[in-house]
Amino acid sequence: MLRRKLQDESGAALIFVLLMLALLTIVGLSGATTTELELRIAGNEKAHQQAFYFADSGNEVGKMLLERGIEERGWNDAAGDSVVLNKVVVTDKAFYLAPELGDRLPDVANRDATVDLGSGTAALIFGANSRLSAGGAVQMLSGYEGKGKGAAGGGAWIIYDLRSQYDGPNHSSARVHSQWLHVM
Repeated sequence: MLRRKLQDESGAALIFVLLMLALLTIVGLSGATTTELELRIAGNEKAHQQAFYFADSGNEVGKMLLERGIEERGWNDAAGDSVVLNKVVVTDKAFYLAPELGDRLPDVANRDATVDLGSGTAALIFGANSRLSAGGAVQMLSGYEGKGKGAAGGGAWIIYDLRSQYDGPNHSSARVHSQWLHVM
């Protein structure tokens, strides 16, 4: 009787199907977890890329502000403490005369201008470092053909440091630092 019970295979298919179903459930849950993780990674990557592009956009606007500030000698004749240009707010009208940046960062308390980028704001700070031109010969620089000055003639340049910072969603943040040369 015991021998006959051991040789009886009824129910073996049910056990096999249950084991396969459990295995497929584990594989499916693992795939869903992996997919969710990959989606989070992609979302964070997108947020960080956007933060970088917005900070870079703020940096480009800062270069245009520098040109305009130098060309017009700032906005000292404008009323009020700040100047609003479309979506740009200049909080320090003499920003183009700022000293070297050192370790300053464009945080809330320490910024010269802000740029409204629609989905956030880029903060800008500027710093300048004056230097005499090297050499005694006439310096020729792109955009200043025939107007360069040598060190013997009192020529100089100012190297502007420009930092732009954008803080975006999901704790994404980007800082872009560039230098801009103004020949006098």
